[in-house]
Amino acid sequence: MSLSLCMIVKNEESTLGRCLESVKNIVDEMIIIDTGSTDDTIKIAERYGAKIFHYEWDNSFANARNYSLSKASKDWILIMDADDELRSEDKDKVIKLINDDNKLNAYFGETLSYSGDSSDYNIYSNLNIRFIKNGKGYKFSGAIHEQIIPGTEDAKKQAFLGIADIKFYHYGYLNKTVNEKNKRKRNMDIIEKILKENPDDTFMLYNMGVEYSAKGDYAEALKYLKKAYRNFNPSLGFGAKLLLKMISCNNVLQQFDECLTLIEEGLKYYPSCTDFEFYRANIFYIKKKYYSAIESAKKCISMGEPPILLREVSGVATYRPYYLLGIIYSTIDDYDESYKCYDEVLKTNPKFSDAIYRISEIMTIKNMCLDEMQKKLESYFDNLNQETNLLLSKIFYIQNKFDIAYNYAKKAESLNKDLLEVNFYKGLYSFYLGDYKEALENLYKINDGENHNNAIYCSILCELFIKNYEQADNLINISRKFNEPEETMVYETFISIIKEDKYIQLADDKENSKKFIKPIFNLLEVLLRANCFQGFKKAVKLLNLIDDDSIFMLLGKLYYKYGYFSFAYKEFIRSINLHEIIDADALRMMQTILLSQNESKIN
Repeated sequence: MSLSLCMIVKNEESTLGRCLESVKNIVDEMIIIDTGSTDDTIKIAERYGAKIFHYEWDNSFANARNYSLSKASKDWILIMDADDELRSEDKDKVIKLINDDNKLNAYFGETLSYSGDSSDYNIYSNLNIRFIKNGKGYKFSGAIHEQIIPGTEDAKKQAFLGIADIKFYHYGYLNKTVNEKNKRKRNMDIIEKILKENPDDTFMLYNMGVEYSAKGDYAEALKYLKKAYRNFNPSLGFGAKLLLKMISCNNVLQQFDECLTLIEEGLKYYPSCTDFEFYRANIFYIKKKYYSAIESAKKCISMGEPPILLREVSGVATYRPYYLLGIIYSTIDDYDESYKCYDEVLKTNPKFSDAIYRISEIMTIKNMCLDEMQKKLESYFDNLNQETNLLLSKIFYIQNKFDIAYNYAKKAESLNKDLLEVNFYKGLYSFYLGDYKEALENLYKINDGENHNNAIYCSILCELFIKNYEQADNLINISRKFNEPEETMVYETFISIIKEDKYIQLADDKENSKKFIKPIFNLLEVLLRANCFQGFKKAVKLLNLIDDDSIFMLLGKLYYKYGYFSFAYKEFIRSINLHEIIDADALRMMQTILLSQNESKIN
């Protein structure tokens, strides 16, 4: 049997190639319906031999989708979007599906949608129509989130849709893509028009709630979701997702009692949906009911992944509850169990970088030797590629093992010498290792991007410490463009102290001076961490320009963080004697210091 790929596109130059590449060897024709692209979308489609048709956009996804179906000439039709990608290991399954003696004329596939800033963790599952037998009269209906309507042959059948074990990755809801395409506004405008005509459309009320939730307006989202819930029918295909979205919004708004009520409701209707139990485990953790949270997280693992029709978020029966357990055990100081749980997370999902960072912290607490720590962390990855080496460098940077971090950055560089992120981290690690000239060679390559500001501040310190004061002043002028006036003034004053032991007044009054507390302590931490003790002693003088009674306590906490316990204790005592200020964390630190002193005396 033959296969047509049918797509509707507009300005998809950044994703279309990946999509077409994933199916080029299994489709017999590519039907591309363009709705007004102004970029290189058409050129990319032509490179793959696609048949291109133009369609004037009329705010209806169903109309455009149906137009694409009308152009297909092969036995079966594969429906995809430009920001989809067929999972490579499922290509043979597609071929088998269209060549089997199928009793059904249409099939869902599972769509794994990446959300947030990266494609490592937030993966949501949906079922979407992917395969339709051509010539059977199937059509789409609905201006947005279009639904399939069977042809006359299947219209009277009770079951006419199957579920194929074929997965597609979807990148369209990563933050970068959503913001670039303004998808939220586009979707909400279409949904709003539908709701004006039919204000009780449960599916569209749910979809509007989802859009508001994605925008971060959870209170407004709940208004729509609650309207959709008034006529709740558990047999609806989106019923479980409606309840889960309501729980999610209430959770963000810290309305936990409402969450727990909805969880009970959800488990009553959908007892095999592990997502509800996972929410309950998280709420118990937030409410510091740690043993209840542990019991609930373990229940998620025993329940297993929910059936495909009820899947919402990936990993609710595997790495997610293990990760939560790792956090809980760490919170109650059971580091052995915490380590085991993070280990389970990374065996299942080594891309879950948060777990990598956390298990490395546990390794440090457990005094694991560096060689063993490196071997264990590397064992989670099949391939130590550029991305992995850079991740490992950041982990050892956090552990203040700057030489190991630098070596991993060098390995990453060997795989791509032109990667600016590698240059930034090589420069940063060189600074902490005291090699200011090599640091500058790398940092000066960073002319823009997310690391630019930090590269400039670090370069200022490098130039200062090699006594290139004129260049340090030039860099200060660059930093004035960052819209970070407090940070710039702190560095400018520090330069003045280093050069001439002179101060620049930071603020005219007590309230305004408090704005400089964070940037001053950021600078102090950098210097202390880099063992720049002379610079640190001079930077501490910046605190004389701040009128805040908590300064000594904050300085004590900084000393404590980097193991300077005697200095920390003195600052805590000074804070108590001069200002009668101390908090619970500082008291705990003082207790730890005293206990460690007593133990050393005994030994």
